[in-house]
Amino acid sequence: MKAFIFDMDGVIIDSEPMHNATLAGIMKEYHIDTDAEYMYTLSGLNINAMFQKITKEKGLSVPVDIFVNKYIEKILSHIKTNKLKSINGIYELLINLKKNNIPTAVASSSPMDFIKANIDKLHFNAYFKFLLSGNEVKHGKPAPDIYLAAAKRLAVPPQDCVVLEDSHNGVLAAKSAGMTCIGFHNPNSGTQDISMADIIVDSIPQIDLASL
Repeated sequence: MKAFIFDMDGVIIDSEPMHNATLAGIMKEYHIDTDAEYMYTLSGLNINAMFQKITKEKGLSVPVDIFVNKYIEKILSHIKTNKLKSINGIYELLINLKKNNIPTAVASSSPMDFIKANIDKLHFNAYFKFLLSGNEVKHGKPAPDIYLAAAKRLAVPPQDCVVLEDSHNGVLAAKSAGMTCIGFHNPNSGTQDISMADIIVDSIPQIDLASL
């Protein structure tokens, strides 16, 4: 292992419940029911892809941009007004990676505004070389673009990168990029098939850096 790349939602912060509640609230405004299982299929997608999928599958004529802007406004408001806490073990993992001189980055499907707001509030900026958003690549997860872009910026071959992911789409992206993937089984991320991951953990402290 020469680099470690983090997903954000459901990995660094337990944000999936917040995202799902926000999305459900918006859908309710348009009298659209979204059950938990449907929500889980959206995990790991960037916001534009998520609302394109919803409008197509739910037969909505509302422009995607309207949904996207409303969603961004609500999420940013939540981040600013609520206390954030990193997932148990993440802080210690970042410290250990720094001690071992392993460069790290965040590669998230979320917009950069979301990523920066979360990382700033957690005071984690010093631990990452850079933050990368799904909006900065042509194809979002499950395509490998975001992870390949991260490896290029880290100047580390994909096969020497380790990715920490919690979603089916994210694990597919990491494996398609030719990277080693740790699948984190986060119960708040719902029913996610992460069986393609090289290593599966139920908690962050289970990650053994010496074995990577």
